[in-house]
Amino acid sequence: MNNDQTMPDFIVIDDDPLNNMICQNIINITIPHADVKTFTLPEKGLEHILHTYTGVETKDLVLFLDINMPVLTGWDVLDQINDFPAAVRDRLRIFMLSSSISSSDKERAENDPRVSGYIIKALSLAKMRAIFNIEGKHT
Repeated sequence: MNNDQTMPDFIVIDDDPLNNMICQNIINITIPHADVKTFTLPEKGLEHILHTYTGVETKDLVLFLDINMPVLTGWDVLDQINDFPAAVRDRLRIFMLSSSISSSDKERAENDPRVSGYIIKALSLAKMRAIFNIEGKHT
């Protein structure tokens, strides 16, 4: 994880600014120097992904995506990502974030090939370490 060339970028799309701040802090504590961007408006996050990650030389991207948002839900965002060029989609690793313990949301995420994982909010150091197989330090 120390090599900047292989370290992915991170984007958090969640309509809750507090959760975005928590996610950004957890990512930065777990992976120092990670490039983390947060968006409260899914449309702006989608626009950023499409315009930033279409080039051949761009990095991989980890997207933490809230499920329950007004206007566009996380599922709507996934559907829009389907229309992105394959070069963009292939760089994405998507984790659904939810404060819901709804078994239907969890099951839907687990059965969706576009989704790498389902995380019950809030993102934590332990969850980040588990995702990236990072040994925990006493923090």
